[in-house]
Amino acid sequence: MSSIFGSSKPSLNLFGGSGNLTSATSQSQAGQTSNLFGNNTTSQSSAQQPVFSSFGGQPNAQAQQAPFGALSNLPSLQPSTLGGQTTRPPQQPPFGGQLNNQQPPLPGNSGQAQGNQAEQSAQSQQKNGANGSHTAYFDALLEKNRKRRYNAEEKSPFGEVPSLELGLGDIARRVRELGSGSRVQKQDSIGANSRAHYLLAASGVNPGMAIRDLKSLDPQRLSSHDVQARPGWDPDSHKYVEQLQQQSTLKMIAEGISRAQRNFDAYLEENIDINWDNQRRKIYEHFGLTPRSSDIPLDSTNRTTNGTTGSFGRSTRGGRGGRTDHSGPETLNRSVFGRSGMQKSVIGTPGVGPGNATVFGEVTEKPSQSTPVQHDQLLRERQGKFAEKVQGLNESRLHETPYPVLQQFASVQGQAGGDSPSQLVDAYKALIEIVGENPAASDFGDTRAVYQRQYAEEYLDEASTSAKAFKIRRMIIDGSRKALEKQFYSNLESLVARNPREASLGGVPTVINRVRAYIRIRNSRKDLAPDSIELQLLNDDYCWALIFFLLRSGFVKEAAEYVSSNAGPFRALDRNFVTWITVYARDPNRRLPRNQQDRITADYQQRVRMAPENSLDPYRMACYKIIGRCELSKRSLDNISQGVEDWMWLQFSLAREVNRAEEAANEVYGLEEVRAMIREIGQRHFQKGSEGLGGYGTFFYLQILGGLFENAIMYLYSYSYVAAVHFAIALDFYGLLRVADFSVPESELLTYSTRELPQISFGRMIGYYTRDFRSHNAVAAVDYLTLIHLNADLPGQLGQSQSLLCHEALRELVLETREFAQLLGDVRSDGIRINGAIEQRLKLIGIADQEAFLRTVTLQAASIADDNGRTSDAVLLYHLSEDYENVITIVNRVLSEAIAVDIGEEKLRLQPLKPRASPNDQLKAAEGSSLSLTAVDDPADLARNMITLYNGNALYYQKIRSTNRDNCGVLLRISEAKGKVEAQQWAEAIDIISALSLLPLSANSSIPIIRSHAQNLNILQPNIARLIGPLLLWTMMCISRQCDILSGNSGQDGFQSQTRNMMRAELVTKAKDLMIFAGLIKLRLGDGIWEALIGGATEVGAY
Repeated sequence: MSSIFGSSKPSLNLFGGSGNLTSATSQSQAGQTSNLFGNNTTSQSSAQQPVFSSFGGQPNAQAQQAPFGALSNLPSLQPSTLGGQTTRPPQQPPFGGQLNNQQPPLPGNSGQAQGNQAEQSAQSQQKNGANGSHTAYFDALLEKNRKRRYNAEEKSPFGEVPSLELGLGDIARRVRELGSGSRVQKQDSIGANSRAHYLLAASGVNPGMAIRDLKSLDPQRLSSHDVQARPGWDPDSHKYVEQLQQQSTLKMIAEGISRAQRNFDAYLEENIDINWDNQRRKIYEHFGLTPRSSDIPLDSTNRTTNGTTGSFGRSTRGGRGGRTDHSGPETLNRSVFGRSGMQKSVIGTPGVGPGNATVFGEVTEKPSQSTPVQHDQLLRERQGKFAEKVQGLNESRLHETPYPVLQQFASVQGQAGGDSPSQLVDAYKALIEIVGENPAASDFGDTRAVYQRQYAEEYLDEASTSAKAFKIRRMIIDGSRKALEKQFYSNLESLVARNPREASLGGVPTVINRVRAYIRIRNSRKDLAPDSIELQLLNDDYCWALIFFLLRSGFVKEAAEYVSSNAGPFRALDRNFVTWITVYARDPNRRLPRNQQDRITADYQQRVRMAPENSLDPYRMACYKIIGRCELSKRSLDNISQGVEDWMWLQFSLAREVNRAEEAANEVYGLEEVRAMIREIGQRHFQKGSEGLGGYGTFFYLQILGGLFENAIMYLYSYSYVAAVHFAIALDFYGLLRVADFSVPESELLTYSTRELPQISFGRMIGYYTRDFRSHNAVAAVDYLTLIHLNADLPGQLGQSQSLLCHEALRELVLETREFAQLLGDVRSDGIRINGAIEQRLKLIGIADQEAFLRTVTLQAASIADDNGRTSDAVLLYHLSEDYENVITIVNRVLSEAIAVDIGEEKLRLQPLKPRASPNDQLKAAEGSSLSLTAVDDPADLARNMITLYNGNALYYQKIRSTNRDNCGVLLRISEAKGKVEAQQWAEAIDIISALSLLPLSANSSIPIIRSHAQNLNILQPNIARLIGPLLLWTMMCISRQCDILSGNSGQDGFQSQTRNMMRAELVTKAKDLMIFAGLIKLRLGDGIWEALIGGATEVGAY
């Protein structure tokens, strides 16, 4: 604390911090204080209540507001001489007066504390008049000073306290100097002026110094930006004209600065316009301070008055001023391709590589077994092959023909390379059996054909007891069992083929003979049964093992025929088994009648209880268990080696979908019980990070077999997002996938409905997947995003939201990739239009009206392309959307900007549109003809191409205003004149400029004609009016150079010399007319043009 008593360490405030308790007050402006919570309170106002007045504190009627509200009535705390603690001051002031009603400020580290404290002491001395106590007070101070010095010498605990820097005489002199200014106001110290003076001093303001600063200001001084006063009349005309010219120059500079400021302010207002309320709401939702507003309509937020939407940190900039938009904002917002109503991106930000696996917060990326380079190469190759299959899928949908999507995807997944497990291909085969996909079906008239979304109604039925749900569960059970049986038989055949010697197949290779050969191989390897168990033989066959493996391979009828052909021996073994297996093979549901099931169950239980140990053939008991569904509480086979697939086959062989109300409780075992067992296996053996090599493929296969499709996609996504995406596409194509609404959190791939049914964020998953390739293969991205519209057939609001989600994804794709020629269409050099990739798939995205498509996404893409300065793209898109007026408007603006570039500087070039490449156009492209009409980089060529196309077709011609077409022609002529000037063809350039009638080159010194040309500038289109200055300069240059040419041609006859003189005189007259014209519009000319004109006219002799 720096004060008149020296410097000391900072004191602790009420809340434990060091520093001045009233530092906010000392740093504020005079007359205003800042309270503890940042609210500004005026110190002159006595009507404001303290901060805590609502809690019962009574404010002092006479005291000013203190920083702590109702706490202002407490005695102020003064620092003690110890420097580190605060003590309560005495009730009497040191100079003997009464305490003032106003609370003095607490001392602190302010730089003006010294003057403030001295001034307060002087005021108290003048107010109370008690001078008798001065000596005692200063004696006490002197004694304290001596004690401090003594303690410092003795190194007492108070040794760190600094000593006084001023003596008593210095202190008294400073007090007198500070108090001298307030003696005049002694009689009014009780009034308002004294209180104001006191508050200003308490706030750190020196009134005397402030008054001196105010008086030092010169009110008559002109500001720096004021224009110089108009000079008086001077007899010297040249000096007067020079002064006027300087004044006009200064005025032009001031106008230019003010115009630049206005343009900059307008730009900021247009581009940095962010809806802060929406941003604050998004921040609160992001950090969980407020619930997410998922019930807000998609198109009801972030909408500005012009129909645009401002996303987080994105500008809501509208179109350029020169563009006219015939489609109102309401039309765009209501359209399916209108301004985005989504608060979040559908397709995500562009990216490459396995980073897609971690875009969902609940998915953790798993390490790959291959090197990063190999992994990326294999990933790109596999993605390219999958993209070809998806393209074929969409082509079949357009032609309404069947497409075996599961088999096509399985062929790509099964190709060699990578570290994907073989169970993924087995999962595709299982889905083929569940769905019943048949590649032999050529059209939907074939009964074997399966059409898209065929099982959506049954699978999405939320009533578990309905007939539709019963049908789909039975279909999953039968299909999974058949897939496991075919997989086993395929492995059986491959094993027999690899071991012909042990197999000893021989004879006709029938199914029974192949199974016999398989049993021989297993027996030779001693893994058919444990050594302690003897298998029953029948005609040199292990009969029960043969029947079991026939059942395991799915050949139930062959097993029944084998038993029937050996009925006598089997009746000797078991007289009822022939009947049981025959009925079992004939029943479509593979169920025995109640009496036969009870009999086989009793026989099974009796043999298990009474047979000696190791005396039963395990394959015989397995056949009983499978045919009669015996002992369902124990769903495993003893003494038979089994793999995961064998165990799963047993579960599906025992499972039946029946009416649970009519079935006995001990015989109820269906798909829900199988699913529960699969979930339990996953929790026990397939936790994240403990799967082992290929382990995730096994659990994914189990989930597919059990019909846990959504959980399987979620599980596979973290290991191989490419495979997971295409499994989801195949399932969704046939209607076997529940999809979530877009309103779910973007970081969650798997969510649950209100009935606890799993659902996948299908649209967002497809959009994020296209991040890898949409920048270089936008057409493939269109094929993938089109698949989102498969779910548009869902009932209610969910189906509509999926359709809008597809449209929004395509809109974002167009705006991000800017592949307008490929996605939205192109125009040939002869004006023939080429349909884009999106337009070719209008049937697949639910847009039947082509005009509506053109009036929505194309117009919006054109607007954004124009705002971003991509003129070629904007011209093409406006042409495709049939807004020909805007095409000419943009062409005129860009052409005017190109002409305004000074001669000798780098010309303005456009970014040409990438032309489409197709086999039919290779010959034309080889001949040098551009496929796209807008694939040029010269604004003049672009304008010439478009105006030539429009002038040759009445359908285009009638939709463009005549003034706009005429302006385009004038700009092309000016561009031609500029080209002549650059080529130093002075006479041709003068002729072209004279034919435009923009300059008074034919006035012949007629002042009315010149004035008429000057007045016509007010009605010219801005793109042409801005070129008058450069046009004047070029014309004067041409006249000067042409005069030099005419003057340099000597040695000719008199007639030719006379002609040259006449031509030169005519050019001089033109130059004079131009100078008069320029003088009339001098303020409109650009920087340096007037000086250049004067120089050119001087060379010609016209000035």
